[in-house]
Amino acid sequence: MRPSSLGQYLGSKLLPPCQEQQTKASIELDHKVCYLCHSLLSLAGVVVSSQDFTPDQWGELQLLCMQLDRHINNHIRESPQAMYRTKLKDLATQTYIRWQELLAYCRSQAQYFSPWKDI
Repeated sequence: MRPSSLGQYLGSKLLPPCQEQQTKASIELDHKVCYLCHSLLSLAGVVVSSQDFTPDQWGELQLLCMQLDRHINNHIRESPQAMYRTKLKDLATQTYIRWQELLAYCRSQAQYFSPWKDI
């Protein structure tokens, strides 16, 4: 899920009428969205790392990697005032690297155990 989509869903409530309160509410919403994305990404990382993958599931993991790269790494802007965004991008990058290593390991194991499959 894109952080912006999650923000739209959570922010569908009416914002306070005062400009100062709206700014504060949008900052709190941004923090909440990043926290939820961080939690979901941590959970996905644990689930993916704890499973054995078959060659049929590689495509699904590659799709997850592409979506992770596209929606988290490319759509979140870092700023010194919002270090929680930087932490989310760091987690996304670490997870992406771990999943790419897992894909490479699974491919090498499949080739090792079935060397005659393509013949």
